Amino acid sequence: MAKTKKNQIPSPALLLGFAGLIPFITSAVASVLFDAPLKTKASLALAAYGAVILSFLGGVKWGVALNDKLVVTQWSPLVMSVLPSIVAWFSLLLPSQFSLSVLAIAFLSQYYLDNQSVLQGTVPVWYGRLRIYLTTGAVLSLLLGLVALVI
Repeated sequence: MAKTKKNQIPSPALLLGFAGLIPFITSAVASVLFDAPLKTKASLALAAYGAVILSFLGGVKWGVALNDKLVVTQWSPLVMSVLPSIVAWFSLLLPSQFSLSVLAIAFLSQYYLDNQSVLQGTVPVWYGRLRIYLTTGAVLSLLLGLVALVI
């Protein structure tokens, strides 16, 4: 087993995390490059993938809560872990420009909550560092897709 520094992002998490940006980036770029109806499909793909990943981030919070016998008995941490899925689902019911906007705001909000978890010591410091990179990529992609829809 390879040794890593305490705050170093583990290679699998780093590589898989950045690979997870590929659908964000390709959908956003496609929404810029293509005309309707491909632009519409690209923005729907971008919103759908954003919703999936936002739900995944909620699942991370649920998993962290499960590892703490006291936390798992409290409502607030579990509510905050299912809220991203509800917001993601709701965003998909909206027109694309609103969906992408809601998702961008939700990703920024989720980053704030994840950063609070780092500060509280419930997740590793490296997770907060990884999340800032991935949140930046996701939000910039969502905003690029939004700009492509409104211009």
